[in-house]
Amino acid sequence: MQYQSFPDVRGGSESLQKLSSLRLPPLAGKRFLDVGCNEGFFCGYALFDGAAHVVGIDKSAEALSRARLRFAAAEFLNQSWDCLPEGPFDVITLLSALHYAEDQAELIHRLMERLSDNGLLVLEISMAPGHQDEWIKVKRAIDERYFPTRIKLGKVLKDYAWKVIGHSVNQAGDPLQRYVVHVRKLKPYAWLLMQQPGTGKSTISRRIFSGKPKVPVVSGDRTYLQITQGKFDISAGLREAVSQGFTTATIDKTTRRVLEQGLAAELVELWTRQAGYRDFILDSYVPAEFHQHIRDQLHALGYFPVDISWDTPSPLVQARDAIGKANSYEAHLKKTAVEATAGRISIRKLLKPGLKSLVRWHLDSPTPGQLHAGPNALRLSGWALGSERYQSDYQIYVSGPQGRLLFSPRKVRQDVLTTLFGQEQAAPEFWRTMPCGFSFELPPAWLENAFELGVQFNGEQVPLARVSTDSAESSSGFGTQLLRNLKRYSGK
Repeated sequence: MQYQSFPDVRGGSESLQKLSSLRLPPLAGKRFLDVGCNEGFFCGYALFDGAAHVVGIDKSAEALSRARLRFAAAEFLNQSWDCLPEGPFDVITLLSALHYAEDQAELIHRLMERLSDNGLLVLEISMAPGHQDEWIKVKRAIDERYFPTRIKLGKVLKDYAWKVIGHSVNQAGDPLQRYVVHVRKLKPYAWLLMQQPGTGKSTISRRIFSGKPKVPVVSGDRTYLQITQGKFDISAGLREAVSQGFTTATIDKTTRRVLEQGLAAELVELWTRQAGYRDFILDSYVPAEFHQHIRDQLHALGYFPVDISWDTPSPLVQARDAIGKANSYEAHLKKTAVEATAGRISIRKLLKPGLKSLVRWHLDSPTPGQLHAGPNALRLSGWALGSERYQSDYQIYVSGPQGRLLFSPRKVRQDVLTTLFGQEQAAPEFWRTMPCGFSFELPPAWLENAFELGVQFNGEQVPLARVSTDSAESSSGFGTQLLRNLKRYSGK
């Protein structure tokens, strides 16, 4: 009985319509196997589409004799699927025949073993209705056969990448709808986040893949840093290309240099090695013109690369541009100096050289050159501590034309002790508990003239600094010079 239909002979199958339903990939240069090939209709199509090697197997010697007459360039083997030809094959078809196998799942697994890494198994099968993981016995016109539910099919194909492509062509008497299913070997995924620095790659990888420890994140930035630290067994060329002038601010330059020197294959292999040759997320800037090259290298290593793209926010400003803008702003500030009504703060240190090893101090605020607006109070804050005879509690004093005021320190400054003694525990026990930090405000009138800031230990005054504004200093300096001139001219 003729099963397949040709233009010159009618068979029991709508072969041409089925061919359209299968949606076979381009076959030029490919190796093609049709399991249960009958009269060789699909083997003939593979030859027509340019396949390099075409094999058909079938148990019917009669059907194969007709196949050989039509398609002499194909290889036809009179054998069952219990003895599959050696692969690998790029495309394998098993069309409306799976239900004849004693162990249908096992046959699928053996066919997948014959596939090339990028190969495709095309199944034409029927699925039984039901919501259970089971094979359902279905009565047909000529016999009873087992068919999988969709859940059962999913269970059988769980270790592969598969998709139900759509309906196939039913034949008269079919009790169930026929479907076309494409099955491929499951590859590790490489999720590619390759946009410019500062566009959200790391945030996206955390948001999408956080909580999934089986999907590691491979950071391009960290990989470069570890290369400069001498880690990884890599070529001298890659190590030199990465290490040349490397900083965390020049990742984009480093990446471009590595790729322009033809080191993409080694870099991609290093990424996949860090991921253990399994699924991973790549968080690494790659210039757009090299994206396809990176995908090609991943394909060559057996990966299925997946680009993750998004509307890119404003990219991170380049370091050289930021430095240039900062320098321009500095020049602008110098040209447009502020004219302050009360002038700038002037601080002249008064601590005698012989006391510098015994009294340590610092004025955090104000700072020399700080602008001061007339109506605002002046805040003074800082710290002071002493050793030997000055290792005692103290008071800060200010003294000037406005009078004399005393202020007590109120804050223990662990940061000061760490800075001076290396660690807080190394500081004298007295200062570990005694406040050395002070902060207080003076009315703005105090800056109309200069005043003295100092520290008072057990009644002994130790001057620290003279605080004024440049306008007060100018006024004071003019008066002092006038007095000197008067004395000189009067002979005194």
